[in-house]
Parts: sequence; structure tokens; C-alpha cells
Amino acid sequence: MSNPITINFAELHNALFLGGKNFGLKLDPSRYAGLKLKYDRAEKELLVSWQKETAIIPSSNIASMTEGKPIDRNVVQTGSPMVAGIASAQVETPFGHVHAGPGKGRTK
Repeated sequence: MSNPITINFAELHNALFLGGKNFGLKLDPSRYAGLKLKYDRAEKELLVSWQKETAIIPSSNIASMTEGKPIDRNVVQTGSPMVAGIASAQVETPFGHVHAGPGKGRTK
């Protein structure tokens, strides 16, 4: 293998199933921790490694690739996702949503 190129995104013509996971058509290492993409120009193959398994994808199955290191897209949540008040997924009666808010269904 010659000097492989690090890839930060690749799109395939056919879905990839590797290591018990279906990655679909779009391979994005920033979405999956441990996913590594390397392209070998001499062999014209994309080497995809994940969880101690490696898939060899021929260039005929590659729609597009982007060269570079994977982008770190870790999002840190700083606040609570809940709004103030009691959240309920379902109502118990047909008028439960009316009587649950401020005023308990009364107008005055």
C-alpha cells in the first residue's frame, strides 16, 4: 500500500454494512467515534475501519470523497431541554389539555 490519504467524508453508490452497523451511503467520521477513512491512490480503494474491522471499497462504488482530517462536531448541551412547568406526553381526558394550563380551564 502506498501512502494513503486521510478522508473526512465519503459518499458511496451502495450502502456499507460494517461491524454490525449499517452506515448507509454517507460515511462521516465526525458522526461515528472510531470510524476511519483512508484512500489508497495506487490501488484505487477506500479503506474503511470501524471496531477492529476493515472494509475495502473499490473506486467504482465511490460517488465522492473529501480529503482532510475529520471535523470534530461534538455538541455540548449547556441547559435543560425541558421548559418550565410539568411536561406530559399524553392527556388523560379529552379536555385534559384545556385544564392543564394556567387558570385550570377557567376564564376568570
